[in-house]
Amino acid sequence: MSSWIRVVLIVMVLTLVPIYSALAQVPTLQFTISPTSGAQGTPITVTGQGAQAGLPVQVMLVTDGDTGMGMLAQVQVEPDAAGNFTATLTVPADAREGRYAVRAEQRGTWGLIHYYWTTFTIGPAVMPVAPTVTPVVPAVVTPVATPIVMPVTGGQQDISSLPYAIFAALLVLLIAGQGARSALRQR
Repeated sequence: MSSWIRVVLIVMVLTLVPIYSALAQVPTLQFTISPTSGAQGTPITVTGQGAQAGLPVQVMLVTDGDTGMGMLAQVQVEPDAAGNFTATLTVPADAREGRYAVRAEQRGTWGLIHYYWTTFTIGPAVMPVAPTVTPVVPAVVTPVATPIVMPVTGGQQDISSLPYAIFAALLVLLIAGQGARSALRQR
């Protein structure tokens, strides 16, 4: 193998290593929502971080947070340079009561990069209830219990395997070239 081919291979590997490293260090997409439940027409404020700058974030109200299927509402926002974003979704007037997911995702050239979701319950807004006082002597305070619904969340970092395949192929070519070089020297 001539020295200029070896130089080209080394330059290619040294060029791809930083690109590969940048792709492997994808920030973790996360967000909070307020409120966590509400009736039809309720605006949901989504405040997030960990998005890749320069790629839009799709924020959706869906029936399945893991797959993003069953979309009821969607908005697209651009994250700032630090990866922070804010979006507002509105629960559609025709949405049925039940448990749904607010999902944020980013897609790149090779498909889904990462996503995160948390639950949202459509139904009457859950308001904190103050204790009621029964007008009986002596006064009896009766607290009214509000069911506590813990939100469920999920997400995934999904980097395409294409960068891994390119890096592996170049590494194999480099090793094969060195092996061929050694074989030719032994002749």
